[in-house]
Amino acid sequence: MSGQIDTLLPYGVGAVAFLALLFFFARPFLTTLAGDAAKATPGAVRRLYRRLRPVGGRKLRRYRNQVRTENSKVRLGLSPSGREGGGGHGTPGLRDVYVPLQCEQNGGRTDAATLLREHHRTVLLGAPGAGKSLLLKHEMLEWADGEDDKALPVIVELHACNTAQRPDDARGLFEWLITGKFAKAGISTAREMVESRLDSGGLRVFFDGLDEVGTEHFERAVRELREFAIRYGDCDMVVSCRSAAYDGQLQDVFEQEIRIAEFDDASILRFLSKWPELTDPVMAARIFQALQDDPELMVLARSPLMLTMIAYLQSGDRAESVGPLPNSRAAFYDMAVAHLLDRDRLLNRSEAIGVYNAGRKTLVLQRLALRQLSTSSARGDRQEITRERFERVIDELLPGFDLERSPHLQRMLAEIVHRSELIKDIDRGRHYQFTHLTLLEYLAACELRGDEQRLMEYYRRDPTPWRETVRMWCAVTRGSCTQVVREVFEDTDIRRQVLALQCLADTVHIEEELAEEVLAFFLGRLGAAGDVEGDVSKGLGILAASSGLRGRRVREALIAAARGPVSARRSAAIRALVVSGRQEAATALAWLEDDEARAALQAMGDVAVPSLAQVAEHGEVWAVRSLGSVGTPAAAVRLAGLLWAERIRRANGAEVAATAAWQLASLIRTPEVLSALAEWAPRSDVHHPYDWVWEPFQREKSLTVVVGRIAELMRTGVPSAWSGVTSIDPRIGIPLFACADFGRFGPGIPMGEIDHVLGEVQSVIPTVPGLPNQRPDARRRVTIARLFDSDAAVAPSGRRTLEPLRDALLTAHSVSAAQRAVLAALPWQAQTRLLGARFGSGASDTRGFRTKWRQVREEPDAPVALKGLAWTTGTLLALLTLVLGGTRLVSGAFAWAPWGMEPWGPRSLATAVLITMVAAMAGLARATGDGTIALLVVTEGVCATHLFWLTLASGRDLFGWPVALLVMGSLTLTTVAAALRAARITAKIDNPLRDALAAAE
Repeated sequence: MSGQIDTLLPYGVGAVAFLALLFFFARPFLTTLAGDAAKATPGAVRRLYRRLRPVGGRKLRRYRNQVRTENSKVRLGLSPSGREGGGGHGTPGLRDVYVPLQCEQNGGRTDAATLLREHHRTVLLGAPGAGKSLLLKHEMLEWADGEDDKALPVIVELHACNTAQRPDDARGLFEWLITGKFAKAGISTAREMVESRLDSGGLRVFFDGLDEVGTEHFERAVRELREFAIRYGDCDMVVSCRSAAYDGQLQDVFEQEIRIAEFDDASILRFLSKWPELTDPVMAARIFQALQDDPELMVLARSPLMLTMIAYLQSGDRAESVGPLPNSRAAFYDMAVAHLLDRDRLLNRSEAIGVYNAGRKTLVLQRLALRQLSTSSARGDRQEITRERFERVIDELLPGFDLERSPHLQRMLAEIVHRSELIKDIDRGRHYQFTHLTLLEYLAACELRGDEQRLMEYYRRDPTPWRETVRMWCAVTRGSCTQVVREVFEDTDIRRQVLALQCLADTVHIEEELAEEVLAFFLGRLGAAGDVEGDVSKGLGILAASSGLRGRRVREALIAAARGPVSARRSAAIRALVVSGRQEAATALAWLEDDEARAALQAMGDVAVPSLAQVAEHGEVWAVRSLGSVGTPAAAVRLAGLLWAERIRRANGAEVAATAAWQLASLIRTPEVLSALAEWAPRSDVHHPYDWVWEPFQREKSLTVVVGRIAELMRTGVPSAWSGVTSIDPRIGIPLFACADFGRFGPGIPMGEIDHVLGEVQSVIPTVPGLPNQRPDARRRVTIARLFDSDAAVAPSGRRTLEPLRDALLTAHSVSAAQRAVLAALPWQAQTRLLGARFGSGASDTRGFRTKWRQVREEPDAPVALKGLAWTTGTLLALLTLVLGGTRLVSGAFAWAPWGMEPWGPRSLATAVLITMVAAMAGLARATGDGTIALLVVTEGVCATHLFWLTLASGRDLFGWPVALLVMGSLTLTTVAAALRAARITAKIDNPLRDALAAAE
């Protein structure tokens, strides 16, 4: 037995040594695996919870699907080519064409959606067609595409207050309507869920269309809204309403009141570029140029509804059949209605040709619109049309068309609904609705075109719902508007008198004496108290856009007032000049040096670009920022010309150039700006050390040069340069921060504050720390990487927790103010990836990050075969080394001779190497000091080299040198080559900068 033990003992000791070394070399892999499992566990638990929660899972998915179905289309009756009608499959997707709406606030513009989310209660105001309902629908879609279930959004159409039957139980009307929304999605416990969420603040309620509530129901609806808001104080709520119909009725319970601003030039161009049939930038630019050439037309295009009609009529195969764009709102509606009712014939669609004459269908819609508006203005429900009313109107007109009731009544109704898209089925054939309230008002005005007396009877009875119809009538009537305008103007209420000024811009004909009287009156009241909504300024601005004599006179009066002393009158005149959109107005404002005039010049958009560029070239930084705020391709090209300081005529050229760089870094995110800069020709002799920034994307010389210059200037320490820039293109910001020249953790960096903040963060966001035996800085880097890579990091609460750690890291590494500004201008999701990459366990030097950035667009396949080869050959190599070399080492220490091989070298050497190897492995398991760990690693390397040589010697003794060298050499070379190649490919796949770029997008 002792002989067997003596024979087997070397092999047993060799096996133990093999397992110990295998564990030592595999320790980093096992540590990473344990960390990944720890990170994945919370996410898996949350996903399991989402599946098992009572009001979630399948039920909530049904509601999400319903939200997507009801809100995903732009239902304005204007579909792209070839697929109109017949189900409306061609209706544009709201996500595809939506352009973020803005609000005027504190002299600037703010994203409307952001204001809704940041405030508890909001009244959302805007002109007809301003996009109030679309904004609420887009908010619904944003929720449906996310995962936040804390507050479920729901839209309540307030026109239901006019016709909805009150619930029989104790529930209020709004609770009943909200419950119906969730019940429609198939949630059987809808009532209980709604009651629970209302009490706990788990609903976000959007009340849409307060102006659509009729006069006899209006006060009750407002009272119930206030009571509802007080009763459920924890729920966020929004009420939308036309500006003219709101008089502060909810200001005691709704903290915020915002007004949707008109589209600026950048928004107009972005919308046109997003329209399904205008994806070619040349087509969108052609329409935009046509709008710029006609200031009156541009005034109309600033309304999202009117711009939608422009895009529809000027895209696809319709542009040729429609002809040139009109420059009045009524003419637009006339063109759109005529086209929609007769488009099959106009576009030669014989397979879907309408049966009935377009003129007859127009008469039906006009009669129906007037009937609906006149009988519902008091009752209030201008939206919902019963099938009985629809059929009655057609039945009245059929004899005059010389058509029998059967079968033409039902056929004509179906053709109007399904082929025109001007009116839509909202209740499976029981109720209908015009696709937009403004269309109803226009068609009603057309029906009253020759009946001035009847129009004014309706207006006197209830002025508010008839305001827009009176304005439309002045544009469509074939006679003089003098009597209508006179009666409106003689009203004692200034808010109603303003309608006379608005009609003046639309009127076909009016007596000159009355027109002069109206103009003199409102020019005299410019800036006077009572014009809270700015209707006087806007009305005069619309008139000033005209190229006629009246428009010229108003422009001259406004420019004279704008050049006067600071006063309310001067401010109103400046606002009116902005509305006019005329080049003369921009030139006049450019010579005024106060902040109000400068902000107004910026608000004029592309018209002001030449004037702003001229001022910027003289060294005025405010003009550079204004060009950035205009944000159009023309403004971007002018900014690009300011990037080279030698073109600036004043001493502050460096500040102007740096400011232009930051503004361009923000604008270049939009495809239209990118295309314009690609076509712009910079100087051919300029090269910059940062040309590599744009290398992964496009290789056009102009873009490479421009972006390289932008990146170079953004590194300068001019604090004012980034003032006001809140976001930049991540394709510029990510490489600038990732490749910045600031170091990793080291002896010169104070770690005390970072360790203190790390402790506080880990008490809120638990994470798996580095191994205890790791060096302190390595353990710290591992912890930082895991914190910034965690799921909790991207949540709002996680951001609040991690921002102090971010600031401590930036301070400890002496990151410059410019680099901090670059990081702050990136989305938080991208910031977390960058902070983890720069300060975490995988941090590398600047050159390494620059290589990663050049590879950011490369997405190679996973090197499965190479890894398999490396593992196979490496395992064979390790087995040979540990079995042959380990056995030879142990036998040498114990003076054994396995397989007839004599010990290699003196016994003392083998004993010393064996003891040193075991001691070094034991020491590495407990060592913490940097120097100690380094020494032990070197010691293990020396011992491993000796073990490898023993393996070669054993192979020589057993098989001879040729076989030993061939086997060990081929295994070693194959393992190293495959491992290095797999590592390079894996590094490309695990590129943290690609993750940051994806997170930013």
